Amino acid sequence: MVSLLDRKLLRDVAAMRGQVITIALLVAAGVAVFVGSVSTYNSLGTAVERFYATARFPQVFVTLKRAPLSIVPQLNAIPGVATVEARIVREVIVDWPAASQPVSARMVSLNHAGDERLARLHLRRGAAPEPGSPRSAAVNEAFAEANGVNPGDDIRVLLNGKVEAFHVSGVALSSEYVYAVKPGLPIPDDRLYAILWVDRRAAEAAFDMKAAFNDAVISLAPGADPKPVIDELDRLLEPYGSIGAVARRDQPSNRFLEDELNQQKVMSTTIPLIFFGVAAFLLNSALGRLVAAQREQIAALKALGFPTATLMLHYLKLVLVIVLIGSALGIAAGWGFGRAMIASYQGFFRLPELPFGLTPWSAVLGIAISLTAASLGVLTALRQVVSLAPAVAMRPAAPLGFRRSWIEALLPRAATRSRRLMILRNTAGRPFRSVLTVAGVAFAIPMMVLGIFWRDAINEMIDLQFNLVERGNATVTFPHPLDRSILRDLAREPGVLVAEGQRIVPVRLRAGQRSYLTSVIGLSAGDELRRPHDAILHPIAAMPDGITLTRRLAERLDVMVGDIIAVEAMEGRRRKRDLPVTAIVDESIGMASYMEIETLNRFTDEGAVISAASLYVEPTAMPALGRRFKNLPTIESVTMKAYTLSSFMEKIAGLVFVTAGILAAFATIITVGVVYNSARISLQERAWELASLRVLGFTRGEVGGILFGEFAIEIVLGILIGLPLSHAVIGLIAGFHSNESFQIPAVIATQTYFIAAGVVLAAAAASAYIVKGRVDRLDLVAALKTRE
Repeated sequence: MVSLLDRKLLRDVAAMRGQVITIALLVAAGVAVFVGSVSTYNSLGTAVERFYATARFPQVFVTLKRAPLSIVPQLNAIPGVATVEARIVREVIVDWPAASQPVSARMVSLNHAGDERLARLHLRRGAAPEPGSPRSAAVNEAFAEANGVNPGDDIRVLLNGKVEAFHVSGVALSSEYVYAVKPGLPIPDDRLYAILWVDRRAAEAAFDMKAAFNDAVISLAPGADPKPVIDELDRLLEPYGSIGAVARRDQPSNRFLEDELNQQKVMSTTIPLIFFGVAAFLLNSALGRLVAAQREQIAALKALGFPTATLMLHYLKLVLVIVLIGSALGIAAGWGFGRAMIASYQGFFRLPELPFGLTPWSAVLGIAISLTAASLGVLTALRQVVSLAPAVAMRPAAPLGFRRSWIEALLPRAATRSRRLMILRNTAGRPFRSVLTVAGVAFAIPMMVLGIFWRDAINEMIDLQFNLVERGNATVTFPHPLDRSILRDLAREPGVLVAEGQRIVPVRLRAGQRSYLTSVIGLSAGDELRRPHDAILHPIAAMPDGITLTRRLAERLDVMVGDIIAVEAMEGRRRKRDLPVTAIVDESIGMASYMEIETLNRFTDEGAVISAASLYVEPTAMPALGRRFKNLPTIESVTMKAYTLSSFMEKIAGLVFVTAGILAAFATIITVGVVYNSARISLQERAWELASLRVLGFTRGEVGGILFGEFAIEIVLGILIGLPLSHAVIGLIAGFHSNESFQIPAVIATQTYFIAAGVVLAAAAASAYIVKGRVDRLDLVAALKTRE
């Protein structure tokens, strides 16, 4: 049998359905962001670990110029080494007829037909090249899908100045190229970069590497420390042109993947914490005010003999109903959020399978946090009511003690008419209630900004990196350093307006116990096509007597301007030199360093050489120049800014915008829930006063104006506080989300602030319209009736 209080519960839920739904949506938004973020992180991490294990992903990687296979036993004998796989790896050009520019590719030799002891291939279609097959190749899935390549097709590769045709035997995935990116670029372009796996004999013949290798991957014994292994590898392979062994953390694909996993981990804690914290606060205050508004009902029930514990249980049931409704919606929305995130990752990271799985503990914890926050708000308000004698509690609350405030003294006489004074004094006379409403609106603003500021950040990254720093629209790299006279040849190509040379040298930077393997870029003092900038966007020229670092690289090494760092060239004679840090520059992508090119050439003792060139090309001449570069053996790869930006927007920005769109939707829900409940509960709390004013002769419009005047003051104050609060929240989030691959700028456009404030104002206007109908239908007798 349904008890009296349970029937009241059902009637309350039906009567307050608007408030119940909006409060439940607050719970849903917090639970959804928490469950979706945590589950996405766990799903992605589990898929990566599974693939790394089955594909035998190496733990140490080393690239060198050329070494005999006879040295491999010495490498195997290094303490801590379990397996060594020696390979041939070279960058080549693919002549793909459908591409308007040269397609860069990395050719990797296979020793065991794809079933390698390390870095084993995962075949998606077809088969790996058979042992001894001279013209068969497997191609990576990302390139195959982007260009419509299928097993049985032919692919033309430029080798030693001649075009050789390879038969595509299969389409594969590799743990080394989950994130396949062209060297020197942070962003993959699947249309213009391929991985080709060929049998070792084919690679030996193509690159004159008989009984030799120029690349090795190593696995370690369980528990082995990679650092001494890397040190010994560098010592043994230095005579063979090693550019330095790196641990798994610094392998390009894995570095980006780990950065994204770490960022997703941060997102699964920081953003849900902010969303959940705000939602829990609002839930606590909304339900607390809702219960306090029923003080007369509670007192009447207590007078009828209902024990305090029974009344508390009754209102906890109300909390439970609302939280369960919200949690059910939140878990469903979190499932959709997570699936959308995983779907966006599937085109970004190439894994054999990337299923989404809901993390059960996140759902349980989300429900528990929501239930706890709601229960605390209800019990706090209930305790204040039940502590009063029933006869006292059933009477309306004592009127406020109105008095002239300092605010009134600052206002002109026209602003202190009776109704305006009532609005001001009601707002100031209930400071706790006013503060709760203002705080709710103030926290809603950062939620909206957090959902939509990502577009501002992406635009800032593009503007800084591709308009201020990298001002050319094409970049070419050479297979080996060439004399600077090559710039004259490039400048004579049709459509080339400016050509500037750069020398890029792999280096290891050391500062005390800290070290980092990166590249130093040699620039000329008058270069215009690549110009590093400082924090206030002033161009910084490379100094002839030192080295310039990007800010994140300086932070990684823990150095400042004026500090001395050790610079070790990882090619040629591997010279070492101590240099002062002469400047620190800001860049959005990567962690680079700069030197004046003549100083760098003297340091490496190579003469006036360059290894890359930045070009500014007449846009209409781009297609013809791309076709021309396909046939130049001196060019190893070509990068055109338009394609890079297109890939950036498709890959990085696309992934970010999926998250941003979903967060913006949840933020809108929170905003509407906050504003509507504030207005609705204010009416419930003020019903007796408003009815009294109606009896005294105030019109409906005048009564509504008093209520909405107070509401407008609270909304405006909340917006004014929320806007600077948004900047602090975004700064915190941007700091947590930056990594070695990308720096998320804490930039908020003016229009973003306007959008966030506009959503709050729209929610306020809609809420006022709904509440106005209730003011017009106010039952004066019921509102003024005093229970005896």
